[in-house]
Amino acid sequence: MNDAMPLAGKRIAVTRALHQAPPLEALIREWGGIPLRYPCIAIERSPDRRQLEGCLRRLQEFDWLLLTSGNTVRAIAESLAELGIKLPNAGIRIGAAGPATADEAQRLLSCETHRVPAEYGAAHLARSLPLAKRARILLPQSDRAAESTAAALRSRGASVTSVVAYRTVPGGGGVDLPALIARGEIDALSFTSPSAIAFFQKRCPLAAARELPALCIGAATAAAAHAHGFQRVISSAQPTLRDMLAALADHFASNVEND
Repeated sequence: MNDAMPLAGKRIAVTRALHQAPPLEALIREWGGIPLRYPCIAIERSPDRRQLEGCLRRLQEFDWLLLTSGNTVRAIAESLAELGIKLPNAGIRIGAAGPATADEAQRLLSCETHRVPAEYGAAHLARSLPLAKRARILLPQSDRAAESTAAALRSRGASVTSVVAYRTVPGGGGVDLPALIARGEIDALSFTSPSAIAFFQKRCPLAAARELPALCIGAATAAAAHAHGFQRVISSAQPTLRDMLAALADHFASNVEND
């Protein structure tokens, strides 16, 4: 493997939403690969924001605000701006699922994060959060978010208010991926959420797609890939873009060594 360009010449489909694709594409190029856009999800404002806005107006009633993704941060920032209010300087504490989400909170909400789990992800945040008895938690998420995060917090005695902050819908556009796969011109697929995998199934139902390396960020995304029939699921110990690409580079290097 070329250590400087560990993905040299590899053509990798990027299924992230358009506004989230550039950082992953930049890393792929940095490592010598060729990113090919194929958006499988898009992020939309929830058509009914009354519950979220009501919770934001009474943030002082909560002990914790949990941010499980950059999309959550953006949705909250937009709603706060429209309401003309800011996060309180004291009282409520902020938990983020990972450092990238914490960085978004600092950038868009101008707030410090009080808790980021050592292992990134909503599930780890729910397990590691220091909770007082009957802690009141505001949990804004996607309309497609699993109930597991709220359930884990409630099992620890927390009072959880779970609200929809944004909608995750099918994406569109990008390269003609089915044609590229049929011609053997794709080396790997990349997924950064279970929703991307679910919507990929609808956009690209080719059986040959399930035989390609499916690069996944996080355990939940990897589990979704297995459940949808992908045969070569690759994931990293830490759910970061750089770590997931390193796992893919290791996969390709291992195949070369075993040939």
